Amino acid sequence: MIISITNLKGGVGKSTICQNLAVCFVNMGYKVCIVDTDTNQTSMKWISFRSDELPNIPVFGITEAGALPNNIKILNKDYDIVLIDGTPSLSKMTSKILLLSNITIIPTLLSGADFWAIEPFVERLSETQVINESLQSYILCNKFDSRINLEKTVVSALKAFEEDFNIKTLDSKIKQRVIYKDSMLKGLGVYEATDPKAKTEIIALTNEIQSIIENFN
Repeated sequence: MIISITNLKGGVGKSTICQNLAVCFVNMGYKVCIVDTDTNQTSMKWISFRSDELPNIPVFGITEAGALPNNIKILNKDYDIVLIDGTPSLSKMTSKILLLSNITIIPTLLSGADFWAIEPFVERLSETQVINESLQSYILCNKFDSRINLEKTVVSALKAFEEDFNIKTLDSKIKQRVIYKDSMLKGLGVYEATDPKAKTEIIALTNEIQSIIENFN
């Protein structure tokens, strides 16, 4: 199963979500790897801090779009779940990622600027789905704060994407928590850290995605 975590906008938490899903899935017994396609190579840096005593999560850095398809196909045979840490641009690499994915998760922050940034990405996604008809797409509300009225408005507006582009919004939401940054610097996921609330919400997200995988057709 190939799951991409991608959005054209930087700073929305693609790498953080990717790493934390990987940690959760590997602790559930899946054989998991990450493919880091961003030139910043955040997931490659993350794995360099990860202790050998923790469950193994190989990370492969592939920043050339032409090299992605063959490598992904090989990895997909060797691993239960291949997580692609996407690049923040409407580049050839983004198109390749979407064409190769079974499922794509689109993290977004709930601000006006971030909401507007989804639109051109969704247009590219729609073009890709003409070729990759089985691709299932989901928006993930990241760094969520239900107390802010704007966020409630944007959450409502996200429903339009489901109607127009068949992109659903995940029930799970990830809140703004310092533990996500702290865990990344130690090569951890919050599943392995000390904040029970963060652990609970990332487990809920992983379980929701696992359900999507089990019902994938």
